Amino acid sequence: MRVATLFMIMMLSFEGLALMGVTQARAQPGPMSLEDGAAAIRTAESLPGTSEKILKEDPVCDPSHRPQITKIEPDEFQPGAKVVIMGEDFGQEKQCLFEVTFGYEKAKDFMLVGNERIEATAPDSLSTGMIFVSVITGGGGARSAVLVKKQE
Repeated sequence: MRVATLFMIMMLSFEGLALMGVTQARAQPGPMSLEDGAAAIRTAESLPGTSEKILKEDPVCDPSHRPQITKIEPDEFQPGAKVVIMGEDFGQEKQCLFEVTFGYEKAKDFMLVGNERIEATAPDSLSTGMIFVSVITGGGGARSAVLVKKQE
């Protein structure tokens, strides 16, 4: 009974998508795209201006390496403080590091010092308490909890 109900829901969903014209959608070129209704996997060789050799020789912003935060110094600080974020796979060049956030607020400024170190300034308007510091790179995101202390 459950399987039959699930099957009916799936069929109705597909029918609704067809009525909305979703079946005629075209994807942008990228790792996967739709060509004439069939999925086509794109490799490095099929993307204009790239090759597997170039990607291996220049892994500056390697999307296959997800960043990791191992330590934040200090782990307790006040709003507006300078913070050092240590970890792995932050990127070899500054364009690899997209964003650093404290809670839901962007860092006042940040600088990639190396693949394993970021220096950032916390926003002045942070609320006190536990928050996450997040790092976003071409390989993904990482976050770690810290304590924001009351300003003295």
